[in-house]
Amino acid sequence: MKRWAVGLAALLLWGGAAGAESLPIRGFLQGESAYRLIQPDRCPGTQRSACREEFVLGGGRFQLELAPRGERWGFLGKAEAIQDAVGGDAEINLREGYLDLRFPALDLRLGRQVITWGVGDLIFVNDVFPKDRVAFISGLPLEYLKKGSDAANITVHWAGSSLQLVLIPRFEPDTVPEARGRLRFHDPMASVERRSTDEPSPALGNTEAGARLFGNVFGWDLSLYAYRGFFHQPTAESEPGGLRIFYPPLNVYGASGQGALLGGVLSLEGGYYDSRSDRSGLNTPVENSSVKLLAAYQRELIPDLTAGGQYFAEIMEDHGEYLNARGAGMPKRPAVRHVLTFRLTQLLWNQTLRLGLFALASPNEGDFYVNPEVKYNVTDALWAALGVNLFGGPTRTENGQFEGNSNLYAVVRYAF
Repeated sequence: MKRWAVGLAALLLWGGAAGAESLPIRGFLQGESAYRLIQPDRCPGTQRSACREEFVLGGGRFQLELAPRGERWGFLGKAEAIQDAVGGDAEINLREGYLDLRFPALDLRLGRQVITWGVGDLIFVNDVFPKDRVAFISGLPLEYLKKGSDAANITVHWAGSSLQLVLIPRFEPDTVPEARGRLRFHDPMASVERRSTDEPSPALGNTEAGARLFGNVFGWDLSLYAYRGFFHQPTAESEPGGLRIFYPPLNVYGASGQGALLGGVLSLEGGYYDSRSDRSGLNTPVENSSVKLLAAYQRELIPDLTAGGQYFAEIMEDHGEYLNARGAGMPKRPAVRHVLTFRLTQLLWNQTLRLGLFALASPNEGDFYVNPEVKYNVTDALWAALGVNLFGGPTRTENGQFEGNSNLYAVVRYAF
């Protein structure tokens, strides 16, 4: 973590403790644990160390949020002190820290912020901003899936529509499982020594830029998207002396729409991923260009019982070239990956008890992810959740590689 972020986070934590009576301060204290359901004897020898721990998550965190506001300005700072009982580590993390300035036809947000685009439920098409995959796999609340970006976020409003411009001068990668980390995953290059990691430097030419034009037309929320930056998930290639980890350049162009239909909500989204350094499909380590399509529908079946489903397709360009260039031990991916998801949510006891089920499966690749969860609001300030993250399928598939991380998790949070 950058020194300025550590300093700001420490200042927020100290300021909250010292000035809670005079400043608009909120926060929470959280305990978290996730027990691995599949133990080391199911892990391949090359990753036995990644499965040795019975717990993939354990410890707690204290978050403090400072949010003073004026007539045309606002500030939000969220800092966390985290204790990892499994790894024996502790850290201070700045989740968000930004300044809002509001003008008659323009909103400006500067600083570390979470940016969310698109309409998918755990399916990301035009939401190209960084994610924390480790937090998701480990059983932390879904809010931890999204990471902050150090960005300038400008939104201009006119004639019932808006144009959002996002500039991110410092690249923030996805947080993914590491080769020698706590989580297990399929690593075809596990035996190759890591030599270097090349992240895009904070130069003008490497500034990530995104634009979103959005508005409401005949009751439908419509958006157009454009992005120029990089893949946030790393790729690797062998070089003399070891393995080089890097993040290839990427353009994304897309659109989404969401509106009422037959008593529910229909969502549609599409995006074209232009892999700028592999437009021929012959650059083996780099993702081919692709088209991503999403259709979703959600409806309340009876009071407090909601069901929703999604269909997602990822269509790889130049699939024949990909197969010809694919290296030994690399996954053999299909030309089209099909994914179906289902979510069911039941609220009980005056909406203090929530029973949830999310299921995702790929019919043609055979991998799946299932997440049943029970969450109970004991009081307005205290809630507890118990759930399961179940991954499965062939080892080389997107979700099957995480089977050894399937876990039973519990989270308790007290907010103030």
